[in-house]
Amino acid sequence: MTQKIRRRILALALATVLTLAIVLSVFGIGQALRHEQTLSPLQTASQNYGTIKLDCNYSEDSHTLAVNQLTTYINHSTQTLFDVKFHLYANAYQKDAAYPAVAPSEIERAYPNGFDAGYAKVTTPHILIGGEDNTVITVPLDHGLKTGESIDLNLQYTIKLANIKHRLGYTDNAINLGNFYAIPVVYDNGWQVYPYSYNGDPFYNEPYNFDVTMTAPEGYQIATSGTQVAPNHYQGYMLRDFAIVMSRDFKTLTREVGNTTVTYYYLNDDIPDISLYTACNALAYFSNNLIDYPYSTLAIVQTDFLQGGMEYGALVYIALDVTDQLQYQGVIVHEIAHQWWYGLVGNNQIRTPWIDEGLAEYCTAVFFETHPQYGKTLESIATQNRESIKMFENIMDEYGVYYTRQMYKNSTDYHMPTEYTINTYARGMLLFYAISEMVGYENLNQALAKFATENCYRFCTIYRLTHSLEDSLGYDLVKFINNYLAGRQDTVL
Repeated sequence: MTQKIRRRILALALATVLTLAIVLSVFGIGQALRHEQTLSPLQTASQNYGTIKLDCNYSEDSHTLAVNQLTTYINHSTQTLFDVKFHLYANAYQKDAAYPAVAPSEIERAYPNGFDAGYAKVTTPHILIGGEDNTVITVPLDHGLKTGESIDLNLQYTIKLANIKHRLGYTDNAINLGNFYAIPVVYDNGWQVYPYSYNGDPFYNEPYNFDVTMTAPEGYQIATSGTQVAPNHYQGYMLRDFAIVMSRDFKTLTREVGNTTVTYYYLNDDIPDISLYTACNALAYFSNNLIDYPYSTLAIVQTDFLQGGMEYGALVYIALDVTDQLQYQGVIVHEIAHQWWYGLVGNNQIRTPWIDEGLAEYCTAVFFETHPQYGKTLESIATQNRESIKMFENIMDEYGVYYTRQMYKNSTDYHMPTEYTINTYARGMLLFYAISEMVGYENLNQALAKFATENCYRFCTIYRLTHSLEDSLGYDLVKFINNYLAGRQDTVL
């Protein structure tokens, strides 16, 4: 029996089991979030944050996106600011970029028709464009912006999309507009400017309110992070980013989960009802066991993408290339878990990438532990991660390649994408698994829910996370976690 046949049989078996589960629980998911959910906390919180208004026009002939952007920036720092900085990541896709969008080993897979450059042309006068790849915009201010004051800043630019299967680009199937707009840089003891990186997700964003108009040629179906309020007009509150995916070939399925409309946009899925069912199950589970999902929509979008998936505010990519059905379900759950870890509770994904990836991986494993119809358990996923680490370390030892278990490092400091993946995903997940072995995953769930409640729309730091878990669980965790991150102690291998 070939591997392909075995996978098909497994997929059909999964479809049968989960179709039955749908019948049995079709009302259960809707009722899981049917309790009173108020949006007033979201609306209240949004009053204290800035707004990004985007007027976008896509040209299919030239594969360009013209953007007029009005940003209401609020100075949340304790310093008077004399300029405001933005990241404009479109220039990471240009030819000979110092910090290219994809690793050299992934170029052939990323560019379906050979290398194709993308770039951004900024036409706003009296601004500065810097960074090694011109990915940093500096807007000088006419006068100092004091703490708590706001200012409206206008930017105009045109993005030439690359023909690439990545966050930002186009293929024959879809147009991905992830991280396309000028993103305000976080000010934290100075502007936190970072280069783009092909390791992980090189982002560190504050929540913003979004008002987005997208004009596209007739026939495109548009999936966005926001709620549609008028034709081609979308709004979203308290999102760390806003993404758009467009395609002429999308098919859709929709289901209500509490106060949230979940829409699955897909291109090629033999069992789309199962994929939507999994997404709804995950949304209900994380809402009930962490904190409520506050947004009125969630878009699950199957598209061309280099990796397995990618998270954005109220929208996730699921890669079209993931053909194994069990793996596909795992990607859906993992990316939805990111709505809590990095979305609602943020972190610096360059300096501490293991926080959101480790928590998303761990919470995904707990989801499968509590949903036996998928045939995965917390222990089986932990075992897979242990085996992946051992295999990687054995290969590195065999070839005499230096590597480190030390996780106190920026994503840009990893020389190999595989080492990054091992340390942030596998070792990140196993860190939280080790804690759950000490205290029980139900107790860890409660501690994480408390942490999420206290840090919603804020940034998670190592100090804040470790001390919160220690206080909630009553275990001496700070030393254990710090030793684990430093690579000095590993009780899970």
